[in-house]
Amino acid sequence: MSQKTDANRILPPERFTGEIAIDGHHIPVRLTASAGPSGTLELAVDPILTENPSVAFGLFMKSLGRPGRVIDDFALECADSGGRTITSNCAYLAGYNLNSQGLNIELRTREATLTLTAAGTHQCPVLRFWLLGFACFPAVHVPSTIGPLVIRGATRAAAPYEITGYIATEADDTCESVTWRASAVHMLTHVRTVLAFARGAPLTVPVTEFLCGPDTEVTFHERGGGSAPVTPPFSHLDLQPIVTAAVTNIENVEDYRDAFELAVGWLSVPTAIDEVRFLSGMTALESVAWRSLPSSKTSILSRSKSDNLARHIRAVVDEQEYIDVPGREAIKQKIPELNRRTFIQQIEALLEQWNVARTSIETETLVDLIKLRNNIAHRGAAAKDESLWPSILLIQEIVVRLVLSMLRFEGTYQCYLGGRHTRRFPDCKPVG
Repeated sequence: MSQKTDANRILPPERFTGEIAIDGHHIPVRLTASAGPSGTLELAVDPILTENPSVAFGLFMKSLGRPGRVIDDFALECADSGGRTITSNCAYLAGYNLNSQGLNIELRTREATLTLTAAGTHQCPVLRFWLLGFACFPAVHVPSTIGPLVIRGATRAAAPYEITGYIATEADDTCESVTWRASAVHMLTHVRTVLAFARGAPLTVPVTEFLCGPDTEVTFHERGGGSAPVTPPFSHLDLQPIVTAAVTNIENVEDYRDAFELAVGWLSVPTAIDEVRFLSGMTALESVAWRSLPSSKTSILSRSKSDNLARHIRAVVDEQEYIDVPGREAIKQKIPELNRRTFIQQIEALLEQWNVARTSIETETLVDLIKLRNNIAHRGAAAKDESLWPSILLIQEIVVRLVLSMLRFEGTYQCYLGGRHTRRFPDCKPVG
């Protein structure tokens, strides 16, 4: 698949003939398939002409179900004159019109695969993730256990709704393609997550491509649009060090995979609302704490001792006749919270466990962050005269250091405390 073909189209318009399988029936269909710069698969379906179009119409209406119920997907299988096929098990109806010319439908797919046989043969399997709005210069090359990785992207700020780059890897000639592909998917997914962290914004993969022997398999995924970077820890001009750390130390991340994914996911939530940005950073921090700290660092008592204490407290609460029944129940529902260590204690334990430098991070400022979080959680907004940006930058800096620790990264990164500048990890001291 070429990155730029036919006036920036990923897939030039091609004619396909096939059928839609729905509720045990097979409806013949002719359509034109194409994909624009965003990688979205577009299916322009000809009017469906059958002996009884009202029957086909009834089947499609049945797939929609009733309001409030799940919309049923159906299968699509088509081929063109050159032997290429498009298949999907999750096509759905996005619009319809029944008139004298036949049944007109608007068809979408949550995922669809284009399969073709190339003239040449690929000696070794290749897997490629195409990326929306991705910038990277120069290209990044990193060896890995599954084969060499290459990352390419736009040389400057890229349009967030266009495919502008990719992550790819190629196997050696001794691998078994099925097993290698599963490992390659895991590796590229991990690298994609790290790149999203590095750019400070989600990184969307609308198209994946797998080449093996003479066969090419292009899968189109229904995804949202891309997002522009915000306070990126790494410049698109300096991605080699963070990618090298991500690939080299992937096994270290596996033990904390859930915490790692949650931290990066929450940290890169796209939003224009400062309160949401701040709460996302705090949630990232709390997620890492609960996923990576031992229970002794998140709870005060063991489970058995905590249950025993809870029974005594519930008994005492039930004896207080001056509290109405709903009030007693409300108090008893809060009892499990008594066994949780304070958030400030968890943050301190988290920084200690991951050997995160405390440079520019004071305990007093952590306490202020928690107070601010509680105020926003209860009121929905910060005080009118209170700027959230310094707090946002501080919480993001803490999560960035935690992620870098998980990756065992050593080198420079971009810090935004007091203005954008360069710091060196792991001591987190300003450079120069």
